[in-house]
Amino acid sequence: MKSIMNKSESIKNIAAALAVFQVKAEKIIKKAENPFFHSKYADLPSILDAIALPLTESGLVVSQFPDGDGLTTLLMHPDSGEWIEATGTMKPIKSDPQAIGSAITYQRRYSLCAVPGLNVDSDDDGQAAS
Repeated sequence: MKSIMNKSESIKNIAAALAVFQVKAEKIIKKAENPFFHSKYADLPSILDAIALPLTESGLVVSQFPDGDGLTTLLMHPDSGEWIEATGTMKPIKSDPQAIGSAITYQRRYSLCAVPGLNVDSDDDGQAAS
């Protein structure tokens, strides 16, 4: 996976809000089962549920946009207009709709954890990148 990061000219306010978010956000616990690797991982609904309230309380908004082989995760601080975004690209082995959808979901999970700096239980759903 290749990743590119961009940001607004100033990140003073979003950085302060992110510091608050990181204190408020609880550790993400891996509850979903990966039957192929016989391991647990944090699924997308669990991550979204865990971050919804801390994001709101911190004055942050997150949005994600699939784009071809990539996914852009945008973290915004609406009060100041500041933002940070990361775009990752990933090529699934197959190019059918199911493989592409799976890759997008995978990217969403990992980006939602990485961009705001979430504390996730040790996670190797990628099984050391297979």
